[in-house]
Amino acid sequence: MVKLFATAILALCGLFWFAAQVHAAEGATAVFAASTTYSLNPDGTVLEVAGNDFGDLRKQNGHWDGASKTVKLYGARNEDAAVQILIPRAGPGYTAVLSELKGPGTIAVDRASFFARGWAKTTTGFVHDLIIPLDGSVKGIKTFDIPQAWDGFPKPANTVGSLLVEVWIPNDAKPGQYTGTLEIKAGTESVEKLNVALTVFDLALPDQPTFALDLLTYGMPSEALKLGGYLNGQGVGKPAQPMSEKGKQVDHQAYKLAADNRAFINVLPYSSQRGNPRYAYPVKGQGAAAEIMSFKEYDDLFGPILDGKCSKFGAPPAHFTLAFNVNYPHVCDGEVKNQFNWIPFKDTIPEGPNQNPKLKEFEETNKAIAEATAKHFAEKGWTKTRFEIYHNQKANPERNRLPWKLDEPTDGSHYKALRYMLNVGKWAFASAAEQGVKVVTRIDIGHFHCDKMCSPEGKIVSCYKAKQYDTHHAQETLTEAVDHWVIGSTHAAGAQQMIKAYEGPGKKMMSYGTAVGGLSTHLGGFRGSTYRLARMGMCGLILYRLGPCDPNNWNVADDDATLYSGVSAGYEGLIASHRLKLWRDAVNDYDYMVQARAKNAAAVDALLDKMVRVAISSDEKYRTQTGSRDFYVNNNVEDFLRAKLQLAALISGQSPPEGIELEPFSKKFTPIVAKDGIVGYD
Repeated sequence: MVKLFATAILALCGLFWFAAQVHAAEGATAVFAASTTYSLNPDGTVLEVAGNDFGDLRKQNGHWDGASKTVKLYGARNEDAAVQILIPRAGPGYTAVLSELKGPGTIAVDRASFFARGWAKTTTGFVHDLIIPLDGSVKGIKTFDIPQAWDGFPKPANTVGSLLVEVWIPNDAKPGQYTGTLEIKAGTESVEKLNVALTVFDLALPDQPTFALDLLTYGMPSEALKLGGYLNGQGVGKPAQPMSEKGKQVDHQAYKLAADNRAFINVLPYSSQRGNPRYAYPVKGQGAAAEIMSFKEYDDLFGPILDGKCSKFGAPPAHFTLAFNVNYPHVCDGEVKNQFNWIPFKDTIPEGPNQNPKLKEFEETNKAIAEATAKHFAEKGWTKTRFEIYHNQKANPERNRLPWKLDEPTDGSHYKALRYMLNVGKWAFASAAEQGVKVVTRIDIGHFHCDKMCSPEGKIVSCYKAKQYDTHHAQETLTEAVDHWVIGSTHAAGAQQMIKAYEGPGKKMMSYGTAVGGLSTHLGGFRGSTYRLARMGMCGLILYRLGPCDPNNWNVADDDATLYSGVSAGYEGLIASHRLKLWRDAVNDYDYMVQARAKNAAAVDALLDKMVRVAISSDEKYRTQTGSRDFYVNNNVEDFLRAKLQLAALISGQSPPEGIELEPFSKKFTPIVAKDGIVGYD
């Protein structure tokens, strides 16, 4: 009897074991939905979750209810509500079909877009960062295989596929819940049919985001892809060259790719250190007689961008850099011997125009061309963009005749020279405002208040490089001349308490950093970037740099890039990174914060305190040699949705629904690592 009982127990245990294995196998191959912040290695392990496995998140998470097989989406009017569908099974020709979404109204099927999230190959492995639209716009691609098998793209032998689903919520959508179905197909075979529940909040996002996500580049995208030239060479009286149709097509596609994802490309339109124009109106004559030779070539290239046609939202770029600098529009020459000699003015530069007769021709040339530019912009209706005057030059006898460092200045004479240049710009464009054209000035700062950085505990510490920003009175010298302040990430965090001293009407406080940091680790640093910057008191991020990089052979260590080139894969255009999608969602979150703050500022501050914490600097040298602080984003991926739901509730004046309390900085998730990258001349 005992033996029989023991045998029965063993058999029952075996049955339970077999059932568990079957259940585990089914769970491992079941399709499920999750936040787009989660990122995968080719073997299916997940970067953001401790233990590198989704575990119970396969059954239940903020975007997924496994019991009812329901994909959950949330968004405001004019927002792309996004979710990731994970398919852990091999097969060819995957695609998806979304039905109409029915609720208080109907959201049509053409508001849905589908993207395959793939892998790019780097010198150290594969990164889950490539976004291929499944609309045929890239090499006719409309499906994806598991493992990844597109011709011309990397083949990482991945075991899991990722489908991004985005629903662009119409501006006239009524708030409430909309339902429908999402069918996953492999070829003609139906793989899975899921329910969809989309919650539309009673709020709308603006066509042009409040947060400025500036993709920095030193040449037009077509130039980077070797598919187009540039408008200008050098010298006064030289006509502009028309861009090729292929070049314009590529540039407009790239600008649209950025704009559709709530960012904007911002080109430096002159040679970085020489200052001769590369994308500017051609000029003839000097002084008060200077005039623009032709508007056509510039307008053909930039007109669709500044009209807002290169954006599904119909919005032009928030910022756009003008070519005005020490060498345009005055002499426009790249040859050092032909440039205006600024060296005699090293210690005698005036505060502004009309103070030194030797500078009269420079000043009057700027005024003549500025007035013609403003008048033309007003006639074209380009009144929704802030046009920036920005000086990028540093003294270099092989490239210019300057005695100063105008970009990331750290010395008193540099501040005074920059004040003069910016004040000349403001004076030259004095008539722009009354015509509705916005012209502003910008400065990039590397070492911001070196002697007023703070430790995490609030103790004042000094930067180990100890530049002269404070001691040479930069703030006093430049405050009236500067509208856009762009500060290196490490110093912006360390001296964050100083940011309020720079705020004022029309002023913007922004940070700059690299486009890549943390790509092979937890991606929350990208998704939560606006929470971090809002906590610090900043409203923009300049990303160095646009790139693009080759998805088949990318040296991440040496080549920061936001977008991918399709050239090596046989596609003459640019391709989005997944980081761009995460930044897009972060930019949208910032508009939630702005609207919620108008209703309850204290509640938003409390939320930011939970989503962002202060600790020792992420930069190794600042951590060990300076001891300054940094601001870190919550690593709990699920909290990004919870925070958004709380902000939506604040905007509508309602209490947040139960069950969405934040669980910040959870050990269930891996740490966020975001190394600082100070750009430029240090």
